[in-house]
Amino acid sequence: MFLTAAWYTCSRPLARSSLIPRSSRILVTRCYASSTSSSNDSSSNNKFRIAFFGTDDFAVKHLKSLIVEKGKPNSCIESIELICPPDRRTGRKLKDITPSPTKGLAELYGIPVHHTPPNAKSLEGWELPTDRGYDLGVVVSFGYFVPAPIIHGFKHGALNVHPSLLPKYRGAAPIQHTILAGDDETGVTIQELDDKAFDAGRILAQKKMNLNGIIAPRYGELKEKLGDMGSRLLVDTLHNFDKCKANATRQDLAQVTTAPKIKKEWSEIDFEDMESWQVEQLHRAIGEQYPLRTVFTFTRIKPSKKIKQRHITMQLLNMYLPKDSPIYDMEAVTPGTFVYCPKEKALHICCADGNPVAITHIKAEGSTSIAARDFVNGYEIRNHTGQFGYFDEDEIQPGMSGVRVQKRRSEFNKTIRKRMGMRKEEFEKLYNTKLSTRR
Repeated sequence: MFLTAAWYTCSRPLARSSLIPRSSRILVTRCYASSTSSSNDSSSNNKFRIAFFGTDDFAVKHLKSLIVEKGKPNSCIESIELICPPDRRTGRKLKDITPSPTKGLAELYGIPVHHTPPNAKSLEGWELPTDRGYDLGVVVSFGYFVPAPIIHGFKHGALNVHPSLLPKYRGAAPIQHTILAGDDETGVTIQELDDKAFDAGRILAQKKMNLNGIIAPRYGELKEKLGDMGSRLLVDTLHNFDKCKANATRQDLAQVTTAPKIKKEWSEIDFEDMESWQVEQLHRAIGEQYPLRTVFTFTRIKPSKKIKQRHITMQLLNMYLPKDSPIYDMEAVTPGTFVYCPKEKALHICCADGNPVAITHIKAEGSTSIAARDFVNGYEIRNHTGQFGYFDEDEIQPGMSGVRVQKRRSEFNKTIRKRMGMRKEEFEKLYNTKLSTRR
């Protein structure tokens, strides 16, 4: 089941030839009930009373498609009701009350809304209203595991829309993992909801999307495309429901891969350990959720001539791979070195492979974002050239434990090695580092 968002480092760098635009193509791999058939050619006489479980913007697209379908002649939907978490307190001092995106849409169209228990960590023991007569559950980006009693309470069981080609990328972050792995294709799966595990149900329908025609896909862009694809496939599956159920296939357990939730620590960048294409690819995958971060040491001489240093965590925004860079004209450049490029109005940062990534904006945590030019001028960076550091015991912010940071550092290295498919010895040889301690 798709919730939100660790990451797989790309198996290949972005070649320059990949920057040539090509039209994206969407292919149908298989929809066991012929997903390409017209919605009007229904192979099922069912008219569903649907309980829709969903929360975020990805779920909104699917709820909207069901609402539109319900209003059509010969619709396969009799009624829709929404199950979502209760409103959240947001804003300064938590004074604002914010409903989920799906609730906002439901109220706009007069769809009845039912809330899950406040602050609940699971739905164990919670029951749907028994007088509503639901006969099908549809679960999209909901955030909870739906227990067996609820699933079995529906006449036709429950369906889930998952934005990957299951059994690949089971888990909370399939879209981010697709980008981080540098996959050439992705897609959407309609599966039966399993009562024992996330994303382990029988496959009812699938559509494939070819990513070769999409230049450097970003998380938001890919989520939008997969949301559109999934909402259409969901309606087609409902129209062909009996045929889909009859031809459903079990997932091949030998092909299962996982896509666990992203952790904020993965946004901590050490330019000595990562090549430029890896940094940029990580930015495209998780930057919307957790902007990539580095450490900037700001040195200031007080009137008393006392030198004071501050270690500031900086968020790197609007990142891209530049075609050319002043980095290439510099001698003995170390990873983490940055230089301001007036032509692009961007900071170019040298990575482990000697190639740069570029950013147009930067943000000190707890502050507002500023343009790269304002950064080098505001911090009075000499010759518009400086150095970013890394999260380590020698460069940490007040209040952070050196032991904790060093432990995260070790886990970070292990994550890179795992996702590149390397043995420990190969990883240490490539990066000249030990997994337990910093070089």
